[in-house]
Amino acid sequence: MKPLSSKNSRSEKDLVGSIAAQSGKYGILILMLALIALFSILRPDSFATFNNYRAILDNRTTVALLALAAMTPLIVGQFDLSIAAVLSLSHIFVVGFIGQSHMNVALAVILTILLSSMYGFINGIIVVKLKVDAFVATLATGSILAGAGLWYTGGRTLYNEVPRSFTQISRGRLFGMPLNAVYVLVLAAILWLFLSNLPAGRRMYATGGNRRAAELTGIRTDRYVMAAFMISSTFAGVAGVMLGSNLGTASPSTGGSLLLPAFAGAFLGATTIRPGKFNVVGTVVAVYALSIAISGLQQLGAPAWFEAVFNGTASDAVTFATGQGVTLTASSTANPIDGVTIACTGGGVADIVLSYQ
Repeated sequence: MKPLSSKNSRSEKDLVGSIAAQSGKYGILILMLALIALFSILRPDSFATFNNYRAILDNRTTVALLALAAMTPLIVGQFDLSIAAVLSLSHIFVVGFIGQSHMNVALAVILTILLSSMYGFINGIIVVKLKVDAFVATLATGSILAGAGLWYTGGRTLYNEVPRSFTQISRGRLFGMPLNAVYVLVLAAILWLFLSNLPAGRRMYATGGNRRAAELTGIRTDRYVMAAFMISSTFAGVAGVMLGSNLGTASPSTGGSLLLPAFAGAFLGATTIRPGKFNVVGTVVAVYALSIAISGLQQLGAPAWFEAVFNGTASDAVTFATGQGVTLTASSTANPIDGVTIACTGGGVADIVLSYQ
């Protein structure tokens, strides 16, 4: 018979291990709640207000959608660096279609989103059929789309008058909540249902986990890589439509600064909820955790440039704190001709390493 003290010691170790595992799983969510409490104490008159919380929800919807766009190709082991250019061109097109061409609002929105999906289809063809590395292919596609935006606008900001029915798409309220935030919740829920509960979503995870093994089980991995790029560009296009609706104007310089926050949210999201896997809930939580931290620090006097620096370092810092590292290897099986491996280690977008075999 084992001593009672030994059993108690083992149960205590099990309890500590369980608490540590749960704190790692929900680390960013716990951190977000802690930041809300901290900044509410330090700045009760400005931070702990309904208007501030509503502004945080409203202002980060574009980044949240773009982070979901960045996350989807990562699930299948690919990168899409064109999402910022897709967002930029989409907000230019939708404002131009409505303001310059006087197109019906609904038609302009649908056409813009369909065009965005087509960009993803083109990315998929280049990567899957032409065997071009996704990192290079989407970087090139993004450059072409950015050039298209400059051509359409002539390098100038579009100040065309747009109808209120268009601006209310994102500026409206539903029970006091910004419509932008409602769209994010609805679209995130749809993507979560697809990825977590449908066979196609599970096959996408299988493709990213081990593409060769997935193919041996009968999964047509090329099809799911194509789908991932199309979903990615569609979400980026929706983000562009919402941005155009919110601004009422369009500038070809918009979008580039949103790429890093989007990837930071996607990689940080992979350290929480489902640690080690890119997931919808974790991505959305990570985006708003970063937003809360930035908002609180700026109210405490942080300079304007601090946001860019914070976005570049926060993912590695939080990943280290939670003890949950993320390792992703993309394109080594998708592109054996080039022999290029793109590895993201430590969960941070800054940790992109190119190695040639």
